[in-house]
Amino acid sequence: MTDIRTADTTEAVPALPAGAIRHPACGSWWTGLSRAHCPACHRTFSCDSAAEKHRIGKFGIDRRCVNPATVGLVAVTKPFGELWQNPGPDPVVSGMPAQWART
Repeated sequence: MTDIRTADTTEAVPALPAGAIRHPACGSWWTGLSRAHCPACHRTFSCDSAAEKHRIGKFGIDRRCVNPATVGLVAVTKPFGELWQNPGPDPVVSGMPAQWART
């Protein structure tokens, strides 16, 4: 990654990979069009269904975010930071070859 310098700052800003998406309010970035980023808690999720799992309450009344781990999501480390996703199948239980398991 190369650094770019803007005219109004002396800080180096890391260049993002091609196709990266940056959230303007929090500065988080990610890659992949299927990702979901919560505008309330600014966590990044693998997909819309994973993001929806961490939101509870009724729309317009008491809708709020909860810790993704408390609703069964698992955190994985990506180049852009933490990504929350649904757990993958257990290769032992499913009969899936071990090399296909998520790490």
